[in-house]
Amino acid sequence: MSRGSVESVRRLFFAPSWIARHLLALALVALFIRMGIWQFTKGESAQGTMQNLFYGVEWPIFAVFVVYWWFRMIKEALSPPDLEGPQWGVGGRIAPETPHQLGAGGPRMLTAGGSLVPDDEDEEVAAYNRYLAALYNRDAQQDALRAITASQPTKQLAAATTPL
Repeated sequence: MSRGSVESVRRLFFAPSWIARHLLALALVALFIRMGIWQFTKGESAQGTMQNLFYGVEWPIFAVFVVYWWFRMIKEALSPPDLEGPQWGVGGRIAPETPHQLGAGGPRMLTAGGSLVPDDEDEEVAAYNRYLAALYNRDAQQDALRAITASQPTKQLAAATTPL
């Protein structure tokens, strides 16, 4: 076992936020099992019903879900992040930084038949792609303008907007 993995396990088990998660999971499992036992014994009593018996089975299933999600949380925290997946682009969007160019070897539309149809064969699709590219460019320009105006002092901005 490498040193990094031991440190990550220690961090996982002894960090205050993780201690709170472990205690919450333990408390929920104990509560759900206790509720299941109570419902089951109530169902076996003289005033109990079949509904109580079914609830007696249902509460331990909830406890199993808590244990399952607790293990999933630990597994996710111990696994390294995926750096090869999509990264956030300009303005927090996952999108190409340059607009799609028709006929430049860009992505093509996949039809229901599974064949690749070039964008220029379907004018409606090409028009829609141009529309989407224009929307993306507009949003990117607005984000860039907001970044520029936020970084400029207000006096320089006022002088730039007044006519000469």
